[in-house]
Amino acid sequence: MLTTVRMLRKSAAMTILVCVSLIAFAGTALAEIRFGILPRLNAVELFSMFNPLAEYLSKETGEKVTIIIPRDFDAFKTGFRTGQFDLGFANSLVYVQLRKDAPAEPLALAAELKAGTKFRGIIIARKDSGIEKLSDLKGKRLVFVEKDSAAGYIFQMMLLKKSGLDIHKDFTTLPFAKKHDNVTMAVVNKAADAGGLREDDLEKMKDKVDLSQVKIIGYTDYFPNWPIFAAPSMNRETVAKIKSALLKLKPHDPQSEKILERAKLDGFAPVHDRDYDQLRQAARLVGAL
Repeated sequence: MLTTVRMLRKSAAMTILVCVSLIAFAGTALAEIRFGILPRLNAVELFSMFNPLAEYLSKETGEKVTIIIPRDFDAFKTGFRTGQFDLGFANSLVYVQLRKDAPAEPLALAAELKAGTKFRGIIIARKDSGIEKLSDLKGKRLVFVEKDSAAGYIFQMMLLKKSGLDIHKDFTTLPFAKKHDNVTMAVVNKAADAGGLREDDLEKMKDKVDLSQVKIIGYTDYFPNWPIFAAPSMNRETVAKIKSALLKLKPHDPQSEKILERAKLDGFAPVHDRDYDQLRQAARLVGAL
């Protein structure tokens, strides 16, 4: 009888221990911060780039930050809208698209090593094309990156409209090239008369084509770079901790470099939603918003 009582007590104690463990596990799961990264590169590469930042944020907030990399851009948007992650890091256009549907809160603006916190697009043509200025593009064949490319299409459409061109009638828009590199190649190879791409992506082509054949005939306005933003459902105290931690990573700081070097970032700067208002105008112009 005594043995039976002891066994029952032991069983009850084990049950309590299991329940406590499950509660502790549930608490950890609830405290987890799911950090979604826009999949502009493959998942393995992106995880390697941003894991040091996730580890830093875990240390600063006292909550585990887990990186989530969706399969594509659409999956990223769906994941954020349906609450599959708490933080997001995406290009400026994706941010304003998400903000339209859900009140995403921008926390910090990414600063890149060369471009800093802003970037712009350019329009290029061959030097022997006879195209000297934007108005010379009338009747020409233009190539761009993709319909949702901020610095490879949307920025340029606003620039061309401001220059007085009818973006629907005054030139022919060729099928999208999909990559910035392909835009440069199309212009160099005369498959297009002119093309639009991100400014700092032109230099990356110097080992692939003879850039001496190319000239820049127009620059777009500068627009703010990629933001890290929080989902509306995220705990306000946690949001404040993450924002503070990100803004400690200042550009040109040796400590920030250790954390952000793999991600090819230089630090973070303050950001406000209104900083993206001009981008919204450009996106609406081409039906991207």
